[in-house]
Amino acid sequence: MQQHETYGAACVASGCRVRRFVLRSREGCVLAAAQVLVRRWMLLGTAALLSRGPVWAPGTAAAFRQAALIRLLDRLRTEHRCVAVTPELCGGVDPLAHCGWLEAVTPCHLASLRLDAPPDVLRARMHGKWRNRLARAEQAERDGLEIRHAPMPPDPGHWLLRKEAAQARQRGYRSLPPRFTAAWVAAGGAHAARLFTAWKAGSPVAAMLFLRHDPGASYHVGWTGPMGRETGAHNLLLWRAMTWLQSTGVQQIDLDVIDTVSAPGLVRFKLGSGARPALLGATRISAPGSRLFAAGSA
Repeated sequence: MQQHETYGAACVASGCRVRRFVLRSREGCVLAAAQVLVRRWMLLGTAALLSRGPVWAPGTAAAFRQAALIRLLDRLRTEHRCVAVTPELCGGVDPLAHCGWLEAVTPCHLASLRLDAPPDVLRARMHGKWRNRLARAEQAERDGLEIRHAPMPPDPGHWLLRKEAAQARQRGYRSLPPRFTAAWVAAGGAHAARLFTAWKAGSPVAAMLFLRHDPGASYHVGWTGPMGRETGAHNLLLWRAMTWLQSTGVQQIDLDVIDTVSAPGLVRFKLGSGARPALLGATRISAPGSRLFAAGSA
């Protein structure tokens, strides 16, 4: 998602500057593309962020990818006061493991849900308890729970965004502001975000919002009330999102970070759906004095 053009457009609307880099072969074929966010901070100067990039052409050798990434970062360091990067692994290895940059955030896992099989196979991949809860939610649907889905409107005051903001304050976690979601929809159009909601007796009881960045999609915002939890609505919402997104060409859903310390229940929900953990490289920074801290922590 962080390398998609819609993400860049939404960040520009939120006050960032975006730089894009393209690496081509001698024949002119695109080998890689990278999207870098730039902000200016008082006293610090400009800071650049490269998150989960570059995006590489299939079959590009890991050694070549590593060397090209380091060249790009060297260029960014000459042009910006601070540079931060969270790389994809190259051949299963963190390409910046021995670069001397300060490790600011240890490597994390994401829950990656592949949509590369027919619905019956996707369902068979689920954990048994997750699948049983889905079956109970399907029974609740027969008893009056209603599932709807539609494009998300570009409204920062949308009821789901208000409920999610209140939920974040209550539980003490941080999320992207509502204006980012509105900017994403405004930049990408009606195709860019799909809202799945569960209704009971005319009122919403749960919702899940997915942002599309074809050929993938990312779970972005979710909320559930007491009736949603009682009926297992989120299991049914995710299942309907899986089958609908797959039917429109989406190949994979990113269910965000796996945090076994702060949110073990959410981890069980993500992995129970059939998602698999995918490891990212550590987030590293290069800034004045950071090499001294990196050397001290080695």
